[in-house]
Amino acid sequence: MNQPPPKPRRRKPPSATSARPAYDDRDSYIPPEFEPARPRVRWDGWTPNRQVAFIEALAASACVTEACRAVGMSDRSAYALRARADAVSFRNAWDTAVEYAIRRLSDAVLSRAINGVAVPVFFRGEQIGERRYFDERLAMFLLRCRDPLRYGKWLDRRDYSGQPEGSAIELMAAKRAVREDADLSADEAPDRVSQRLAEIAEKITAMERAQKQWGEAAETKEERDVA
Repeated sequence: MNQPPPKPRRRKPPSATSARPAYDDRDSYIPPEFEPARPRVRWDGWTPNRQVAFIEALAASACVTEACRAVGMSDRSAYALRARADAVSFRNAWDTAVEYAIRRLSDAVLSRAINGVAVPVFFRGEQIGERRYFDERLAMFLLRCRDPLRYGKWLDRRDYSGQPEGSAIELMAAKRAVREDADLSADEAPDRVSQRLAEIAEKITAMERAQKQWGEAAETKEERDVA
């Protein structure tokens, strides 16, 4: 006796908890409480649970496409949901998840700059160890961004003003010179004046030379950065 053919089954969409990315660590992220948007109810649509799972996946991957794939939805529908008038809370949760992902990236980059990256060392086709590679350009970039007052790019154009206590040192030297010159006789005064003028001219020449070298170095660095 022939059996009736089985009834076709409706394809079940991926659940909100399935198809997680391999790098997913959403268990460590607690999404903020938000009011899910209320689109038209569909069995394969943006249900409240799927919206929560999307926010978790977005915080883990920082990629809308990956987060949509994790919950079985398209990125086009995600942006359409975000644009809804009743999705204000959902948009805020979206932005918070992206900020969390950026913070994770920032911490990871800072760790690489401080601790370096392990680079394997091979000899005759076999790995015999590893060494630490420290990216100096990455470290300088982080210092410029996180502490611009000390390491900002604006300091590259700042004129060199010498030692911080240079003015006090110059004042003490001038006072000492005045005391020494006060005891000179009339015959010794012209020679001492010539000596002082020569010292001043030498200092001016040295300052001009240093300023010129500093400007040339700054221009060379700008050309290298542009290239």
